[in-house]
Amino acid sequence: MSATIPSAPPPGAPAGPGRWLGLLLAVALVSGGVVYAVNERSEDARARVATVTPSSTPRSPSKASAAATARRVAIDTILIRRAQAVQTGNQTLFLKDLDPSNTKLIARQKVLFANLVEMGFAELGYSQAEERFDPAVVKARGRATYLVRILMRYQIPKVDVAPVTTELGYTFISRAGRWVLTDDDDLDDDLGPGAHREAWDLGRIEVLRGPRVLVVVEKGDHERGRAILTEAAEGLVEVRDYWPRRWRGSALIIALDDTEVRDARFADEDIESAASAGSTFSSLPGQDTADGTVAGAYIVINPNQRDQVDEILLSHELTHVATADLGGYEPLWLAEGAAEYVSWRGIEALGGPGEVAKWEQEVIDDALPTLHSLPTDAGFYESSSDVYGVSWLAVRYLVQRIGLDAVAELYEDMAAHGINQVSRDRILLSRSGLTEVTLWTSLRTYRPQR
Repeated sequence: MSATIPSAPPPGAPAGPGRWLGLLLAVALVSGGVVYAVNERSEDARARVATVTPSSTPRSPSKASAAATARRVAIDTILIRRAQAVQTGNQTLFLKDLDPSNTKLIARQKVLFANLVEMGFAELGYSQAEERFDPAVVKARGRATYLVRILMRYQIPKVDVAPVTTELGYTFISRAGRWVLTDDDDLDDDLGPGAHREAWDLGRIEVLRGPRVLVVVEKGDHERGRAILTEAAEGLVEVRDYWPRRWRGSALIIALDDTEVRDARFADEDIESAASAGSTFSSLPGQDTADGTVAGAYIVINPNQRDQVDEILLSHELTHVATADLGGYEPLWLAEGAAEYVSWRGIEALGGPGEVAKWEQEVIDDALPTLHSLPTDAGFYESSSDVYGVSWLAVRYLVQRIGLDAVAELYEDMAAHGINQVSRDRILLSRSGLTEVTLWTSLRTYRPQR
């Protein structure tokens, strides 16, 4: 095992409502989809009135209501069948309700079925959310078309403490009085970030299992998967040793040859991120509350960095996973600073304190002068300054001032209650005697003792 000393620390975004931009985007997409559906449905209604022939007889409200109820029951039955098929390993049942004329869909669904079975869900279910409308789809497939947002609720054993939810968009058509699934991606652009981009949606996968880690790789990429399992086991030891919270959960690490997995985006050549930790939700943003309810996080590896994965990188990301369920309202400087603190403690264990002292001085000399305050949540991941280094220095300073256990307690309090700047300063002041402003001032005058 060799350690890689990161010259630019990998930005793995932690899970939680504190990641406002991502969540607001999710809510905006969901809400925007509803508005879009209402507007387009009105236009379609006018178009249908204009094309009614003299022999056409408008359906009475009671008949329309009965038809909608029958459709809902039929679709619910299909969704129940699909979940049962996965749980029982019955591919024939899983494919039973597909449009037989869509051979590409059938091929994709065979791969999906194999992946879902391989994941080994402890719980799996699908339910209808709201109906959607797309005139282009209706025009292409006919008036007997039903587009609906689907909530997929599942639980991966040992990884998900409780069932979590993701979303899909399904297109059904009625043929000879029977509803069949004719497409599964017509609504993808109208869903939240990462929807229909889960590991099992993206081609044939292989799942490797360790004591507290599941690694998902391309089918046949077994050797790389085993290597990641080994590094993850060591990363878990670092999280155990260097972060006081007694987290005994397990992690899902996704290392696929795809630049867009879940809400991770690695397509841009300028992206230096080696990995990202993205939220899982027991209730999606906009479903019950604006922020949703965070359940945990999964780690996604940049496909260009899969051969450079080591315990240092994974200890950073695993710290995010270990703190993901605390609430998510902690400021990014604290979330990323804590993750960097753990990974650099690992570097110190491997290479000695000299490496840490060297980077600490570089942050003081080069990074601090480029900022006027602690890194803010807005624009954190787009900043050209070394916001990771400054965040690490802030946490390192707090550890020296109040101790690591107290910093961990500060983190938990912030994650649960730091919903705005007033709350954050109140918590920080009560636990450290500092506000964000006075912490920043202290960092500007900080001179570490060697």
